[in-house]
Order: sequence, then structure tokens, then C-alpha cells
Amino acid sequence: MSNKILCAATILVLTAAGGVASYGQEEMIRPRSLGLYGNAFTLFEAPTPILNADRNKKYIYPFYQYLDLSANSPDHNVYFNTFLRGREIFNGDQDSFDVYNAFVNISNTPGTYEIRLGRQAITEGVNFILMDGALVRVKPLKGLEIVAYGGYQYNDLQPEPERPGDSFGIFGVKLKTDAILGSIISVGYELYDPDSYSSRQFINVSFNRAVPYTDFADIYGLAEIDIGEGNLGLLTTGVGIAVLRSLYLNLEYDNYNLDQNRDQYRLDPIFDLFSVGRLQQAKVGFTYTPLSFLEINGSYAYSNYDTNDSNSTNGNIAKLGFMFDFWRDLGLRAFQGLYYIDGSGSTDYAIGLNTSLYEQVMNGWQLQFAFAYAYYNKITNQSGNAFSYIVGSDYVIMKDLVFRTAIEFNTNPDFREDFRVDLGLSYFFSTSM
Repeated sequence: MSNKILCAATILVLTAAGGVASYGQEEMIRPRSLGLYGNAFTLFEAPTPILNADRNKKYIYPFYQYLDLSANSPDHNVYFNTFLRGREIFNGDQDSFDVYNAFVNISNTPGTYEIRLGRQAITEGVNFILMDGALVRVKPLKGLEIVAYGGYQYNDLQPEPERPGDSFGIFGVKLKTDAILGSIISVGYELYDPDSYSSRQFINVSFNRAVPYTDFADIYGLAEIDIGEGNLGLLTTGVGIAVLRSLYLNLEYDNYNLDQNRDQYRLDPIFDLFSVGRLQQAKVGFTYTPLSFLEINGSYAYSNYDTNDSNSTNGNIAKLGFMFDFWRDLGLRAFQGLYYIDGSGSTDYAIGLNTSLYEQVMNGWQLQFAFAYAYYNKITNQSGNAFSYIVGSDYVIMKDLVFRTAIEFNTNPDFREDFRVDLGLSYFFSTSM
């Protein structure tokens, strides 16, 4: 538990930094004829501090090359996509070449079948899986869809940090329908066959439907059962209600077991840091749009979770965010976020603020400023402040070629002075043949 609240705080502090990498990207439009399109992005970051196992500080100089490449042939209903990352550490041993996906998708014009072959993300079950294999989607009747998938995940070929820690085979089949009782219902079976221990089988069921005689509410649920153990691994139920035209409420209850021999469910990335076993959580959230240029989001979650085999405790998470676009004529957009976390009463907690501003200085040149602050107190009597400041710029050198720069300064108990510079070059391309 000693490092977990710091990890949770770090996750939220670094949220503000994520916008620099993605800021300024344009949506790619798939060519209507045979063509190639995608994005090539090069990033150099220096210096980046890390802590070794002995807690000694070291500075590394990483260089990243990303390639998102797609090919499309509408006349033949064939689509190909791959996303690659190359990482070179100039003064380290963490060089890698990662393939996040590489698949070909074949379908027919009526849309009654689809076949996907290669490395791909599977989201038909409860867990997210990056699989090397095949997925087949068939719609034999109106309102009925059958999905079958199978393949293998070889641990050493998976990218970091998504690497699961074990190699395994996977097979699943799911039936989906929207023709029963006005609901969207699915029933699935999944076989999980790891190399290091015996195989396991799961059944998952989900539904979603509008509340009868209303047009402003819907109910949903998802359950997964471990057949061999006879254990309810996951149960999620909820209801969404449009109270007013501009106000939407969501109430949800989650009950799930963190599976140490399988990918953890990660329904809540923060409380999953604390729990080692069963977790029960009640959530309430809202989205309020009082004006066309202002959106307010808020949520509160109360959890009871197992900290070890014999003890359990509870915790709270409260979040509040504002997204506003007051100065449209100036090209300025902004986001403000507040959060509070406590993992076990008064001993583990964090409170923080995230804010970011986006300004279009002129056509083709945009600036970003991001700030994050967190204060945390850990059960090990460690506490401290964490600050992060980022100033970034995207400048369109020429059509589809963007030069990206960012200056980042962080300070926290581990790194009193963390100053780094990011330099990136992003090229968007799309061509028909």
C-alpha cells in the first residue's frame, strides 16, 4: 500500500500532460477509393528522470517513432491497419519495437459478415485483450449477430506496459440481439487457456434497454461467471436518467473480484490500486450543460474493498470538472478539474487540481498550457506536494506537417527538479491510388 496512493496521484497529475502529445491532431478521412492514409509522429524527450531499483536517480534520453498506417479498398471491402512504436534510449537498455495492432479486415457490401485477421484488440469479453488471431462477425438474421474469435497472446511480443505477464490462448463466442423485449442483449462464452496454469471458462451476459413508456431513461447490466469456480466475478448494474434537457444523471453499482491470475478488470483504475480481492462500489455521476459553451461533469464513488485476505476497508472518490469555451472569437478553450481520493480513512488520501488552456495564436499555430497539483498522504506517514507545469506549441509548417514543442517542469518528493523538453514532428498523409 505504501506506494499506491502516490501512483494514484501520479496518474491524475500526468493527465494534464496527455494533451500535448495528442493536441492538434486531425481526424483522418478514409479514402473512398483504393488508398493509404495515416500519421507518422517522431518525438524526442530530454532529459527524462527515472528511479532505479536502489532509488538512485538516472536521466535517460528517449527517442520515439510512431506510425499509424491504414490501407483501404472499398471496391473489394478490404481494410488494413497497423500501429507501430519504435523506442530508442540513447543512454539506456530499454530499446524496443512494439506492434500494437496489425490486421486485415474483410467484409461484404450488405454487411452480413466481417473477418479480421492479425493482431487486434478484443473487447467482446469482459477484459481487454490484444490477441494474435482471428475474429468473425456474422449477421444471419435481422436483429441477430454472432461473434467468434480465437488466437494466442505471446507475452514477450506484447508492448509495454500492456504486457500481461503470461502467455495464453483465448477462444470466445457471443450472441447479440436487439429483437427481444426492446432490449440489446448478449450472451457470451470465453475459454482462457494460460501456459502456466489450468484453463478457465467464463460466461458473460449483458443487457441494455430503454425504460418502458419513457424516452428519458435507460437501464443496463453486465455479469460474468467463472464456471469452474462457480464465482460471480463481475456484476455491474446501472440506470441513466435525463432529468432535464441539459442534465443527465447516472447511478451505478459494481461488484467484482480482482483476479490475480488473469487481467484485472480495471473498472476503476484508482481503487484497483488498493484492492487485492473483492470490491464493491456505488457511483453517482452527472453531466450538466447549462450553456452551449459550458459543460460540467461530476461524480462520487463509495467503495468497500479487500486490502488482504482477512481485512477490508472503504474509500471515496469525488471528481468535478468544467469544460468551457467562453472566448470563441479568441480561439481560447479551457478545462478545469478537481478531485479527492481517500483509500483508507485518514491515512491514505490525495487531493488535486488539473487545468489546461488552449489558445489559437494565429491560423496554424496553437499554444497549450497545462498545470496539475496534488497533495497526498500515505499510510507509511509519507506525504508531499506534486506539481506539474507544461507549455506546448503546435505549429503547422506546411499542409499536414506539424512541429510540436513542449517544456515541462515537475516537482515531487521523488524528483525535486524534473525539467524536460519535448520536440516532435507529425505528418498526416492520405492518398488515393
